[in-house]
Amino acid sequence: MTISKAEAERRARERWPMWRLLLSDMNITYSDLDRMDFDDIMEANAALDIHIKQQQKDQQKK
Repeated sequence: MTISKAEAERRARERWPMWRLLLSDMNITYSDLDRMDFDDIMEANAALDIHIKQQQKDQQKK
């Protein structure tokens, strides 16, 4: 049986730190994430936030 749309959304929100990395342009695969613990995933998200802020600063300089 497949899960409902509401359940799928609940799970996606619960696992957002993982999905965010998968959907980013960081080239992290599901297999990569499977080998990471939650601390690694949170650190990678922090690094992504830093990267995004740096890109925004670079854009403002142009």
